[in-house]
Amino acid sequence: MDDAIDAVEEAFRAIVDGSGDQPPRVAFDDGSALAMMARRVESGSGEQGSAFKLVSLCPRNRERDLPTIHALVLWFDGETGRPSLLIEGSSVTSLRTGAASGLATRLLASPDATTLAMIGAGGQAADQIRGVCAVRPIERIRVFSRRGASARALADSLRPALPEVEIAAVESADDAVAGAEVVCCATDSARPVVAATSISGRVHVNAVGSYRPEMCELPPELIERAELVAVDQREAALAEAGEIVRAVADGVLEPDDLAELGSLTFGPPPERRGVTIFKSVGVAMQDWAVCRLVASRVGAGAPTIELWGS
Repeated sequence: MDDAIDAVEEAFRAIVDGSGDQPPRVAFDDGSALAMMARRVESGSGEQGSAFKLVSLCPRNRERDLPTIHALVLWFDGETGRPSLLIEGSSVTSLRTGAASGLATRLLASPDATTLAMIGAGGQAADQIRGVCAVRPIERIRVFSRRGASARALADSLRPALPEVEIAAVESADDAVAGAEVVCCATDSARPVVAATSISGRVHVNAVGSYRPEMCELPPELIERAELVAVDQREAALAEAGEIVRAVADGVLEPDDLAELGSLTFGPPPERRGVTIFKSVGVAMQDWAVCRLVASRVGAGAPTIELWGS
Protein backbone atom coordinates (compact mmCIF):
# COMPACT_ATOMS: atom_id res chain seq x y z
CA MET A 1 0.00 0.00 0.00
CA ASP A 2 2.83 2.43 0.81
CA ASP A 3 4.31 1.91 -2.66
CA ALA A 4 0.88 2.16 -4.30
CA ILE A 5 0.22 5.51 -2.59
CA ASP A 6 3.51 6.89 -3.91
CA ALA A 7 2.70 5.50 -7.37
CA VAL A 8 -0.73 7.10 -7.58
CA GLU A 9 0.71 10.38 -6.31
CA GLU A 10 2.94 10.38 -9.39
CA ALA A 11 -0.10 9.59 -11.54
CA PHE A 12 -2.11 12.49 -10.10
CA ARG A 13 0.84 14.82 -10.70
CA ALA A 14 0.92 13.61 -14.32
CA ILE A 15 -2.75 14.54 -14.71
CA VAL A 16 -1.98 18.08 -13.54
CA ASP A 17 1.20 18.60 -15.58
CA GLY A 18 -0.35 17.15 -18.74
CA SER A 19 2.01 14.18 -19.17
CA GLY A 20 -0.77 11.74 -18.33
CA ASP A 21 -2.64 10.65 -21.45
CA GLN A 22 -6.04 9.17 -20.54
CA PRO A 23 -8.96 9.50 -22.95
CA PRO A 24 -12.42 9.66 -21.32
CA ARG A 25 -13.61 6.20 -20.38
CA VAL A 26 -16.21 4.46 -22.51
CA ALA A 27 -19.27 2.95 -20.82
CA PHE A 28 -22.50 1.23 -21.74
CA ASP A 29 -25.51 3.44 -21.07
CA ASP A 30 -26.58 1.37 -18.07
CA GLY A 31 -23.09 1.40 -16.58
CA SER A 32 -22.73 -2.37 -16.76
CA ALA A 33 -19.35 -2.23 -18.51
CA LEU A 34 -16.48 0.25 -18.78
CA ALA A 35 -13.28 0.54 -20.80
CA MET A 36 -10.32 2.71 -19.77
CA MET A 37 -6.79 3.31 -21.04
CA ALA A 38 -3.82 5.39 -19.97
CA ARG A 39 -0.15 6.05 -20.58
CA ARG A 40 2.37 8.70 -19.60
CA VAL A 41 4.10 10.73 -22.27
CA GLU A 42 7.11 12.57 -20.87
CA SER A 43 9.85 13.99 -23.07
CA GLY A 44 13.25 12.48 -22.47
CA SER A 45 12.06 9.62 -20.28
CA GLY A 46 11.20 7.09 -22.96
CA GLU A 47 7.96 5.16 -23.38
CA GLN A 48 6.77 3.88 -20.01
CA GLY A 49 4.06 1.47 -21.05
CA SER A 50 0.28 1.57 -21.43
CA ALA A 51 -2.56 0.14 -19.35
CA PHE A 52 -5.94 -0.96 -20.73
CA LYS A 53 -8.73 -1.98 -18.35
CA LEU A 54 -12.06 -3.66 -19.07
CA VAL A 55 -14.67 -3.75 -16.30
CA SER A 56 -18.07 -5.40 -15.89
CA LEU A 57 -20.41 -4.43 -13.04
CA CYS A 58 -23.25 -6.59 -11.79
CA PRO A 59 -24.91 -5.37 -8.56
CA ARG A 60 -27.18 -8.45 -8.56
CA ASN A 61 -24.13 -10.57 -7.75
CA ARG A 62 -24.60 -9.64 -4.10
CA GLU A 63 -27.57 -11.99 -4.07
CA ARG A 64 -25.34 -14.70 -5.54
CA ASP A 65 -22.52 -14.12 -3.05
CA LEU A 66 -20.24 -13.11 -5.93
CA PRO A 67 -18.16 -9.96 -6.49
CA THR A 68 -20.11 -7.13 -8.10
CA ILE A 69 -17.09 -6.02 -10.14
CA HIS A 70 -14.99 -8.11 -12.51
CA ALA A 71 -12.15 -6.64 -14.51
CA LEU A 72 -8.99 -7.35 -16.46
CA VAL A 73 -6.02 -5.04 -17.04
CA LEU A 74 -3.64 -5.56 -19.93
CA TRP A 75 -0.19 -3.94 -19.73
CA PHE A 76 1.74 -3.20 -22.93
CA ASP A 77 5.50 -2.86 -22.61
CA GLY A 78 6.59 0.67 -23.50
CA GLU A 79 9.72 -0.26 -25.40
CA THR A 80 8.45 -3.12 -27.54
CA GLY A 81 4.67 -2.57 -27.55
CA ARG A 82 4.30 -6.20 -26.49
CA PRO A 83 1.41 -7.15 -24.18
CA SER A 84 3.46 -8.36 -21.22
CA LEU A 85 1.06 -8.65 -18.26
CA LEU A 86 -2.56 -9.64 -17.77
CA ILE A 87 -3.74 -8.75 -14.26
CA GLU A 88 -7.02 -9.42 -12.48
CA GLY A 89 -8.48 -5.93 -12.56
CA SER A 90 -10.72 -5.77 -9.50
CA SER A 91 -7.61 -6.19 -7.33
CA VAL A 92 -5.92 -3.36 -9.23
CA THR A 93 -9.04 -1.20 -8.88
CA SER A 94 -9.31 -1.80 -5.15
CA LEU A 95 -5.61 -1.16 -4.55
CA ARG A 96 -5.38 2.02 -6.62
CA THR A 97 -8.62 3.38 -5.13
CA GLY A 98 -7.42 2.67 -1.61
CA ALA A 99 -4.10 4.28 -2.46
CA ALA A 100 -5.87 7.39 -3.78
CA SER A 101 -7.80 7.71 -0.52
CA GLY A 102 -4.56 7.16 1.36
CA LEU A 103 -2.94 9.98 -0.58
CA ALA A 104 -5.92 12.30 -0.04
CA THR A 105 -5.87 11.45 3.68
CA ARG A 106 -2.13 12.14 3.85
CA LEU A 107 -2.68 15.55 2.25
CA LEU A 108 -5.91 16.62 3.95
CA ALA A 109 -6.65 14.78 7.21
CA SER A 110 -5.53 15.89 10.63
CA PRO A 111 -2.01 14.50 11.23
CA ASP A 112 -3.07 13.00 14.56
CA ALA A 113 -6.34 11.42 13.34
CA THR A 114 -6.97 8.19 15.26
CA THR A 115 -10.58 7.23 14.45
CA LEU A 116 -11.80 6.01 11.06
CA ALA A 117 -15.39 5.39 9.97
CA MET A 118 -15.93 3.00 7.06
CA ILE A 119 -19.33 3.20 5.36
CA GLY A 120 -19.75 0.18 3.10
CA ALA A 121 -18.14 -3.24 3.45
CA GLY A 122 -17.87 -4.41 -0.15
CA GLY A 123 -14.85 -5.15 -2.30
CA GLN A 124 -13.36 -1.66 -2.00
CA ALA A 125 -13.60 -1.31 1.78
CA ALA A 126 -10.54 -3.26 2.95
CA ASP A 127 -8.13 -1.25 0.82
CA GLN A 128 -9.82 2.00 1.84
CA ILE A 129 -8.98 1.09 5.41
CA ARG A 130 -5.45 -0.02 4.55
CA GLY A 131 -4.84 3.21 2.65
CA VAL A 132 -5.88 5.38 5.59
CA CYS A 133 -4.01 3.27 8.13
CA ALA A 134 -0.84 3.58 6.04
CA VAL A 135 -0.75 7.37 6.52
CA ARG A 136 -2.42 8.07 9.87
CA PRO A 137 -2.05 6.58 13.40
CA ILE A 138 -5.48 4.97 13.40
CA GLU A 139 -6.46 3.34 16.69
CA ARG A 140 -10.21 2.75 16.15
CA ILE A 141 -12.19 1.68 13.09
CA ARG A 142 -15.98 1.51 13.01
CA VAL A 143 -17.61 -0.23 10.04
CA PHE A 144 -21.21 0.12 8.91
CA SER A 145 -22.98 -1.57 6.01
CA ARG A 146 -26.64 -1.99 5.16
CA ARG A 147 -26.02 -5.71 5.45
CA GLY A 148 -24.64 -6.01 8.94
CA ALA A 149 -23.14 -9.40 8.24
CA SER A 150 -20.72 -7.94 5.68
CA ALA A 151 -19.53 -5.30 8.16
CA ARG A 152 -18.87 -7.96 10.78
CA ALA A 153 -17.06 -10.14 8.23
CA LEU A 154 -14.87 -7.23 7.15
CA ALA A 155 -14.00 -6.38 10.75
CA ASP A 156 -13.10 -10.02 11.46
CA SER A 157 -10.92 -10.27 8.34
CA LEU A 158 -8.92 -7.13 9.17
CA ARG A 159 -8.12 -7.85 12.81
CA PRO A 160 -5.18 -10.22 12.13
CA ALA A 161 -3.48 -7.61 9.92
CA LEU A 162 -4.24 -4.72 12.30
CA PRO A 163 -3.88 -6.32 15.74
CA GLU A 164 -3.31 -3.03 17.56
CA VAL A 165 -6.41 -1.38 16.11
CA GLU A 166 -9.86 -1.66 17.69
CA ILE A 167 -12.22 -2.68 14.85
CA ALA A 168 -15.97 -2.95 15.36
CA ALA A 169 -19.09 -3.32 13.20
CA VAL A 170 -21.76 -0.82 14.27
CA GLU A 171 -25.51 -0.53 13.79
CA SER A 172 -25.78 2.78 11.90
CA ALA A 173 -23.84 5.27 9.83
CA ASP A 174 -24.31 7.82 12.61
CA ASP A 175 -22.64 5.43 15.06
CA ALA A 176 -19.74 4.98 12.64
CA VAL A 177 -19.01 8.65 11.99
CA ALA A 178 -19.55 9.93 15.54
CA GLY A 179 -16.21 11.33 16.63
CA ALA A 180 -14.39 10.05 13.52
CA GLU A 181 -11.65 12.26 12.08
CA VAL A 182 -11.57 10.31 8.78
CA VAL A 183 -14.65 8.94 7.01
CA CYS A 184 -14.52 6.63 3.99
CA CYS A 185 -17.61 5.89 1.87
CA ALA A 186 -17.49 3.06 -0.65
CA THR A 187 -21.05 2.20 -1.67
CA ASP A 188 -23.14 2.21 -4.83
CA SER A 189 -25.93 4.20 -3.18
CA ALA A 190 -28.21 6.55 -5.10
CA ARG A 191 -28.78 8.71 -2.01
CA PRO A 192 -26.50 10.06 0.73
CA VAL A 193 -25.19 7.44 3.13
CA VAL A 194 -24.17 9.91 5.85
CA ALA A 195 -26.02 12.88 7.32
CA ALA A 196 -24.37 16.29 7.11
CA THR A 197 -25.30 16.93 10.72
CA SER A 198 -23.35 13.83 11.81
CA ILE A 199 -20.05 15.28 10.58
CA SER A 200 -18.63 18.35 12.24
CA GLY A 201 -15.30 19.85 13.21
CA ARG A 202 -12.03 18.73 11.66
CA VAL A 203 -13.04 15.74 9.52
CA HIS A 204 -11.73 14.44 6.20
CA VAL A 205 -14.10 12.43 3.98
CA ASN A 206 -13.11 10.08 1.15
CA ALA A 207 -16.07 9.21 -1.11
CA VAL A 208 -15.15 6.65 -3.76
CA GLY A 209 -18.28 4.58 -4.40
CA SER A 210 -20.43 6.64 -6.75
CA TYR A 211 -19.13 6.88 -10.31
CA ARG A 212 -22.27 7.79 -12.29
CA PRO A 213 -24.43 10.96 -12.23
CA GLU A 214 -27.41 9.14 -10.72
CA MET A 215 -25.34 7.84 -7.78
CA CYS A 216 -24.70 9.86 -4.61
CA GLU A 217 -23.00 9.13 -1.28
CA LEU A 218 -22.67 12.62 0.24
CA PRO A 219 -25.41 15.17 1.02
CA PRO A 220 -25.24 18.58 -0.71
CA GLU A 221 -25.22 20.32 2.67
CA LEU A 222 -21.90 18.67 3.49
CA ILE A 223 -20.39 19.64 0.13
CA GLU A 224 -21.57 23.22 0.60
CA ARG A 225 -20.03 23.38 4.07
CA ALA A 226 -16.71 21.77 3.12
CA GLU A 227 -13.59 23.88 3.37
CA LEU A 228 -12.15 22.06 0.34
CA VAL A 229 -13.53 19.60 -2.22
CA ALA A 230 -10.81 17.71 -4.09
CA VAL A 231 -11.33 15.36 -7.04
CA ASP A 232 -9.12 13.02 -9.02
CA GLN A 233 -9.76 14.98 -12.23
CA ARG A 234 -12.10 17.93 -12.62
CA GLU A 235 -13.43 16.90 -16.05
CA ALA A 236 -14.22 13.37 -14.91
CA ALA A 237 -15.89 14.52 -11.69
CA LEU A 238 -18.10 17.05 -13.47
CA ALA A 239 -19.28 14.34 -15.87
CA GLU A 240 -19.61 11.32 -13.57
CA ALA A 241 -19.67 12.14 -9.84
CA GLY A 242 -23.32 12.34 -8.79
CA GLU A 243 -22.59 14.51 -5.75
CA ILE A 244 -20.57 16.98 -7.79
CA VAL A 245 -23.01 17.06 -10.72
CA ARG A 246 -25.93 17.80 -8.38
CA ALA A 247 -24.03 20.36 -6.31
CA VAL A 248 -23.04 22.31 -9.44
CA ALA A 249 -26.57 22.11 -10.87
CA ASP A 250 -28.04 23.39 -7.59
CA GLY A 251 -25.55 26.24 -7.35
CA VAL A 252 -23.98 24.79 -4.21
CA LEU A 253 -20.60 24.46 -5.89
CA GLU A 254 -18.80 26.14 -8.78
CA PRO A 255 -16.66 23.96 -11.09
CA ASP A 256 -13.64 26.16 -10.43
CA ASP A 257 -14.01 25.45 -6.70
CA LEU A 258 -12.89 21.86 -7.28
CA ALA A 259 -9.22 21.16 -6.55
CA GLU A 260 -7.53 18.35 -8.46
CA LEU A 261 -5.73 16.09 -5.99
CA GLY A 262 -2.48 16.23 -7.94
CA SER A 263 -2.31 20.00 -7.55
CA LEU A 264 -2.30 19.59 -3.77
CA THR A 265 0.92 17.54 -3.87
CA PHE A 266 3.03 20.57 -4.82
CA GLY A 267 4.22 22.46 -1.78
CA PRO A 268 3.36 22.01 1.90
CA PRO A 269 -0.35 21.54 2.66
CA PRO A 270 -2.04 24.50 4.38
CA GLU A 271 -3.57 23.99 7.79
CA ARG A 272 -7.20 22.89 7.61
CA ARG A 273 -9.79 23.48 10.31
CA GLY A 274 -13.08 22.23 8.86
CA VAL A 275 -14.44 19.45 6.66
CA THR A 276 -12.43 18.37 3.62
CA ILE A 277 -13.70 16.00 0.94
CA PHE A 278 -11.99 13.85 -1.66
CA LYS A 279 -14.52 12.71 -4.26
CA SER A 280 -13.14 10.09 -6.61
CA VAL A 281 -14.70 8.47 -9.65
CA GLY A 282 -11.46 6.69 -10.53
CA VAL A 283 -9.33 7.54 -13.54
CA ALA A 284 -7.19 5.41 -15.80
CA MET A 285 -3.88 7.00 -14.73
CA GLN A 286 -4.39 5.39 -11.32
CA ASP A 287 -4.57 1.95 -12.97
CA TRP A 288 -1.53 2.83 -15.06
CA ALA A 289 0.46 3.70 -11.94
CA VAL A 290 -0.28 0.42 -10.14
CA CYS A 291 0.26 -1.67 -13.27
CA ARG A 292 3.62 -0.01 -13.88
CA LEU A 293 4.54 -0.80 -10.27
CA VAL A 294 3.68 -4.47 -10.81
CA ALA A 295 5.50 -4.52 -14.17
CA SER A 296 8.64 -3.04 -12.64
CA ARG A 297 8.75 -5.73 -9.95
CA VAL A 298 8.13 -8.56 -12.38
CA GLY A 299 10.74 -7.10 -14.73
CA ALA A 300 13.27 -6.86 -11.90
CA GLY A 301 13.03 -10.60 -11.36
CA ALA A 302 10.98 -10.36 -8.18
CA PRO A 303 8.90 -13.37 -7.14
CA THR A 304 5.62 -13.68 -9.01
CA ILE A 305 3.01 -11.28 -7.63
CA GLU A 306 -0.35 -13.03 -7.36
CA LEU A 307 -3.23 -10.59 -7.75
CA TRP A 308 -5.87 -12.97 -9.01
CA GLY A 309 -9.03 -12.92 -6.86
CA SER A 310 -10.43 -16.08 -5.34
